[in-house]
Amino acid sequence: MGQKTGQVKGGRLAALDGLRGIAALVVLLHHAMYTNPDFPGAPGGGNAPTGSAMWWISYTPLKLFTAGVESVIVFFVLSGLVVTLPVIRKRGFDWVAYFPRRAVRLLVPVIASVLLAAVWVMAIPQKSTQPDGTWLSSSSTPNFGWEYIVKGWDLLGGDGQINNPLWSLRWELVFSLALPIFAVLALAVRKWWIGGLAAACALTYLGVHADSGELQYLPAFFVGAVIAVRLDAVRNVAERINTHWYRHLLWAAMTIGSLLLLIAPWLVGPNVGEIPELEAVLKGMVPLAAAGLVVVALGWKPLRAVLETRPVQFSGTISFSLYLVHVPIIIFSTYLFADAAWYVGPFLFGIPVAIALAVGFTWLIEKRSHGWSKAVGQWASKRYSTWFGREEQSSTASQPAESASSSRR
Repeated sequence: MGQKTGQVKGGRLAALDGLRGIAALVVLLHHAMYTNPDFPGAPGGGNAPTGSAMWWISYTPLKLFTAGVESVIVFFVLSGLVVTLPVIRKRGFDWVAYFPRRAVRLLVPVIASVLLAAVWVMAIPQKSTQPDGTWLSSSSTPNFGWEYIVKGWDLLGGDGQINNPLWSLRWELVFSLALPIFAVLALAVRKWWIGGLAAACALTYLGVHADSGELQYLPAFFVGAVIAVRLDAVRNVAERINTHWYRHLLWAAMTIGSLLLLIAPWLVGPNVGEIPELEAVLKGMVPLAAAGLVVVALGWKPLRAVLETRPVQFSGTISFSLYLVHVPIIIFSTYLFADAAWYVGPFLFGIPVAIALAVGFTWLIEKRSHGWSKAVGQWASKRYSTWFGREEQSSTASQPAESASSSRR
């Protein structure tokens, strides 16, 4: 028999692990490029004259290698899928175990990453010579104090100054706490999924237009939740496509279309902001592009085979840890090699060190947080059963929220 769409390895959708790993590497390259003040952080930013190296990197399909913000949206869609999936597939899902387990799963690595970031911040003076408003100047911490550690731990109200990527963990936590609402809404639009996706894109557009983080980022989790409730249908359609001679052409077209839609605001060029509403409309379509990549990763066998290779799977294994630890290292490396060419610190030193440290962080912190989170969930479920006389649920009924798919968050 042929390999089924979206092969499950060890209870996980392996291709989605690979997709997450590639997205994490793109974020790593994105932040390394950010140390160059000419690198556009947003369409029209930086100093990238037409035809320059920075222009080619930013306003052509090469942008896919440094599309960091867009890759975070891919993370959000993946999290929406894999965290919602066990809720809709397990009868008697143990919510009592879920909430403390999910909190521990997210907060333990965050707490450790903030402490580690403090070490890098204190290791070298962070006084940027770049102009105010550049990424390096705004992400540095020249006057470090213990308050920055507390703010880093406070995902809901803190500023994440000490570790820049923590801004996205805020939305991960909000989604995790509001999971019952997301799951109910996704089930409600099961038959009208196209309308659900359209509504998510519309809300994202409004969020970009109004500069509202809640509307700009939370709809991506909902898109993932919709994929979760429609996952069997996605697999069935993929299997039917894979029986036709044109399957590779169709999947390739969908892959290219999704990738180009993901970076569409950049492809318009540095003057996209001068066209009223266009940038907000295109950014509103990014969750749909991320959903397309998820579907292709599950359905197109050649791509799935690539995503399931050992190197790509390895990147998926360390993806969450790499995401949490890399920015303080990139900033430290930039200051350490301040007298060298701009790329020496972040690329030749920072990236290898970040990857090596992510491997250790995965083993020492992240894997242990898995075990601690399960233990906390089991304890909470048993205590609830004892205190309220409820028939004890098997804690394994809710564990797949962390392990049944590719969520590293």
